[in-house]
Amino acid sequence: MNRKLSHTIIALLAAFGTASAVLVWPFTSWDDLTRNSPDIVIARCTTTPDPKLIADGQIWSEVEILTVLKGDTKPATANMVSQYWPHQDEQFLMFSTYQSNEFHRAYNATEAYRIIPIDRNFQIKELTGKPLTEQIRLILSRRIDDVRIDWTGLRTRIRQAQGNPK
Repeated sequence: MNRKLSHTIIALLAAFGTASAVLVWPFTSWDDLTRNSPDIVIARCTTTPDPKLIADGQIWSEVEILTVLKGDTKPATANMVSQYWPHQDEQFLMFSTYQSNEFHRAYNATEAYRIIPIDRNFQIKELTGKPLTEQIRLILSRRIDDVRIDWTGLRTRIRQAQGNPK
């Protein structure tokens, strides 16, 4: 095989590999994510997805949209595709793009950081009447509190297991 042909084959393989990959963007800020996400919703996973990943690492899930914070979609059942693997009855804030075509209809939240788990006891009605930035700030603040509580409980259990009750 001559050198020119081998370079052409390598270039085509590289182009095909790049074209078939899912683009994953780095996190920049909550403000950027809010501004660049056409659809921001609170959803609940209706069924834990089977432990099968599609070739590009995206997980398809069935969700129920509980409320729409931004966008033109309505509360209903839908599909979600993301690197995030939700569990049945888990609620979360989703920064996404709703896509509908002849092949599928789904909320696309490719990167895992686009999904923020919400405590099951979170009262969605607390968001009513607040501007979008305040709604998101409230949800993120609650999530930080939940993680802090989980971490404190874990630290306490580790200390107790080690015989150090402090």
